[in-house]
Formats: sequence, structure tokens, C-alpha cells
Amino acid sequence: MTPDMQTLRDYVTHDSGIQNQHDSTVLLELTHSNLKAKFMQVRLDKHMSILTVKQKLMTHCGTNPSAMVLQLKDERGNIMMTMSDESRPLGFYSPYNGCVIHIVDMDPSSVSANGWLEDTSKVQKYEISDEDYNKRENTFRKYKEEQLRKDPAWCVEKEMAKRRGEEWVAPKKVDDPEHMAEEAAAMSVGDRCETYPGGNRGEVKYVG
Repeated sequence: MTPDMQTLRDYVTHDSGIQNQHDSTVLLELTHSNLKAKFMQVRLDKHMSILTVKQKLMTHCGTNPSAMVLQLKDERGNIMMTMSDESRPLGFYSPYNGCVIHIVDMDPSSVSANGWLEDTSKVQKYEISDEDYNKRENTFRKYKEEQLRKDPAWCVEKEMAKRRGEEWVAPKKVDDPEHMAEEAAAMSVGDRCETYPGGNRGEVKYVG
């Protein structure tokens, strides 16, 4: 591995500190009965009551706490128990890092029911033909065409750098088919991952 690649690898794999946690906190995944979307991992305190947990989760999914049933699942999705007593602390149910809280929305009129938050086919969309769009003034398409006439190498990134008063350097084209192959070989679709900088966690969707 070249020195530059090693530097890049060290930067990406550097510990950002996001995993540091107090003994009373636990890192949990979230799923929802009405939603297919992946949620960001949440950090909860084991001393929080189940009612407080529900109130916190409402900010993630929109489901009213009174309509929530919380199921605690293991990493494979097997139900371990239903956390039904709202007065109990979360720690009573012995969750551990990587467990899943599955939110069952019992409200048939919930805003997330029947795919209303995810199925875009249910939403009427504004459509315009290319012919009508081209008749409009001050569109991005016309702006882009004008800029490309002035500078064939124009791009949005170059424009933003110019506005910031910075010199824009075009990214080098990578022709090496083995570029970062070693790093890619260590990843698989579905693996949990963390971005750095930023400390955002998610799931690998593509390797290549």
C-alpha cells in the first residue's frame, strides 16, 4: 500500500470517539411496523422509563406514544420480549448494544399507515414537458448552458469554489481497476459502518 493510501486509510479508520459511552447507555437499532426506511442508531439511557423512551422515539417516527407497542428483538430479529410496562426503566428489559426496538404502530389512522410516508406513487406530482420548461426564463438549465458556453469545463463544484474565493482543482480521474481494492475486499453489503468525519452510522449498500 502506498504512503498516500495508508494515510487515507488511517484517516477513514481513525476512532472518532462516537463509540464511547457511559455504562448506563445502550446503542439500539430501530424498526417500524409501517416503515421500510432504516433509522439511525439511537443511544438511550437504561434509566429512562419506557414512556420516556416512547416520547423520544416519537421524534424519529412520528407515532404517538399512546399508539406504540415496543418489542425488543435480538440482532437476528427474534422477539425477546414486549416492553409493555411504561413505568419500568429500559434497563429492566436488559437491552444490549445491537438490539432492535421494533415500534408497532397500533393507530389505523396513523400518518405512516399504508405507506403514506414512503410510497411516492400516492402523492400527486407536478409535471412539466421539456417544451414548456424550455420556454421559461431564469431556469437552472439555461443558466448551465450559458456557463458552459463561457467555460466548457464549468461545473457546480467549480462555481461554488469560485464563490468561496477558492481555487478549484479538478479531481484526478482514477484509472487503476485495483484502486482501494484491499479496502473494498474487507466490506460486504449489509455490514454496519460509520462515516468519518461526521460519526454517522449506517449500512453498506454497495461495494465497488
